[in-house]
Amino acid sequence: MATFQQYSPGLGSVGNYQVAGVPWITSSILPASGNTDGLNSSTHHVKFPYVTKSFTVCNIGGSNIDVRLANDQGSIGVTNVGSHAFIIPMSGTTTSNRRAEFTFDAKVKEIFISNRDDSIGGFQIFASCTRIDRKHMFELTGSGVNSEPGDTTITP
Repeated sequence: MATFQQYSPGLGSVGNYQVAGVPWITSSILPASGNTDGLNSSTHHVKFPYVTKSFTVCNIGGSNIDVRLANDQGSIGVTNVGSHAFIIPMSGTTTSNRRAEFTFDAKVKEIFISNRDDSIGGFQIFASCTRIDRKHMFELTGSGVNSEPGDTTITP
């Protein structure tokens, strides 16, 4: 007798990346990091509802923020090995409406955003999500994500 299984798209489902994504928006305030030497004590973990096609992070605060693909911050007061962060500078001054933002064309299920400075920061995120369940996405690891430069270990 045949067994019915519900189909669910996986990471290789090309159609999920060809059609318009499902919109998802969030924002948050980041407390001051408590220091000014690149260490951090206030990392915000953003979990997307589905695997993304792309996402845009907009810095709306008065401090620089780090965007990471893995939580490699370590303990408070401990620097990260390799410093695998994308820095988005603070937004324009009060006389300018210019926002600092960057669009990542990447499939991820989560990111980590940290305040780099000793002043209050903030961010907005717009994500274009696929309908691929988060459980299908592998953990991002390896050189350029959370390990020493030159380490090419990738665990899909």
